Amino acid sequence: MQSAKAATDTTMATPTYDASLPKGRVVDSITCKDGSQDFALYLPAHYNPAQAYPCIYFFDPHGHGGLPLRMYKELAEQYGFVLVGSNASKNGMQWQVTNNAAQALIADTKGRINIDPKRIYAAGFSGGSRVASSVALMDGGIAGVIGCGAGFPNGGASATSRFDYFGMVGDQDFNLIEMRQLDSTLEQNNFDHELIVFSGKHAWAPAADFSTALLWMQVYAIKEHLQPKDDALVAALKSDYDKRLAAAILANDLVKVNGLLYSMIQTLGGLTDVAPEQKRLADLAAGNAFKKAAYTQYMLQQNELQQQQQFAKHFTALDGKWWTQKIAQLEHDADGGKTPDELMNRRLLNYLGLVSYMSSNHAIQENDMPNAELYLKVFKMADPQNPDQRYLTAQYYIKKGDNTQAVASLKEAAALGFSDVSQLLSDAAFTGFQGDAGYQEVVKKVRTNAVK
Repeated sequence: MQSAKAATDTTMATPTYDASLPKGRVVDSITCKDGSQDFALYLPAHYNPAQAYPCIYFFDPHGHGGLPLRMYKELAEQYGFVLVGSNASKNGMQWQVTNNAAQALIADTKGRINIDPKRIYAAGFSGGSRVASSVALMDGGIAGVIGCGAGFPNGGASATSRFDYFGMVGDQDFNLIEMRQLDSTLEQNNFDHELIVFSGKHAWAPAADFSTALLWMQVYAIKEHLQPKDDALVAALKSDYDKRLAAAILANDLVKVNGLLYSMIQTLGGLTDVAPEQKRLADLAAGNAFKKAAYTQYMLQQNELQQQQQFAKHFTALDGKWWTQKIAQLEHDADGGKTPDELMNRRLLNYLGLVSYMSSNHAIQENDMPNAELYLKVFKMADPQNPDQRYLTAQYYIKKGDNTQAVASLKEAAALGFSDVSQLLSDAAFTGFQGDAGYQEVVKKVRTNAVK
């Protein structure tokens, strides 16, 4: 019987699919037939229009549809997925506008590509993760969501739409606590769910970790009778879990050990023998060591939340000297970046980078140059390699009438990896720079960044 999570295809006529679409390479821009938007596409080299393929729709916060496709195209080949990346969806858009664009994109690609209607997935990073969840929550028809670095739109986890959810977040990501809280909420609301924490900051997950998500989604598709049973896929996911479990045991991370054992039982139960995991989980839960570890993590999490709230509430009220001292202390306490406390302090620095970005952007838009200068300095101290800091600094210099420094800051942004071509070209602040050789050099570099 078909799962309630899957979409139902009621079309009676056999569609004619586009056999001219390139295979085995990322195409950065294909225009929808209605001309409303364009998208990036990756078809596996073995794609055959006569066969239905599972498809993942990607939502990047900057509208870089090709970026995740390049990161995960080898996985598409390995597991036989079509990948579609939205170039239209980006941070700052209203939910309904984004959702309408996503639905139009899905409709357009389903008319050109033989996509299995029962195995349509959405994936996103940061604001794009919220878009992916929003699409699944608002319209249904999505079998699963892979959310990286951010959770649902407000209140989404209690919605009636059901889909499998695989969360991913870096151990230095300022949204780690949010993702853990979402994981707990999904458990309470009877979602099939998983959360893995990878080594890294607020970013798309590494391909090795995204591979785990694809294995997990396919195993749940087997359990829900959306694809045939495949013992090799089950064994591959079991092996993946075993490696993660061994690493957690080596690190003496009992909370992670507990979570992995529970996930193995929930995910692999009925497909392979999980009796050893059930016994290990029961033994762990009965011991005081795990209870102590869980309490320690809870208290650390409360401390982190409290400091985040203080940063957000008092950011504009504190002067540069205070922030210089605070950032120096956080850097000292984050040195090493391996222990739970060190990682917490690294996340706090990254959170401060987010707060200072938002405050800097607001001050620049409001022509509040003295505060913009202060906030940009805090931003650079907190997150020195962030290209957005240099981009905002360029806008700041434009407002100050210093075009030379503006272009120099743009060059720094490009050197640090700034890749939002559309933002750069549409930014009214740089309207008069089209004839500037330095600006054109920046545009060229940003275009290169966008396709890496």
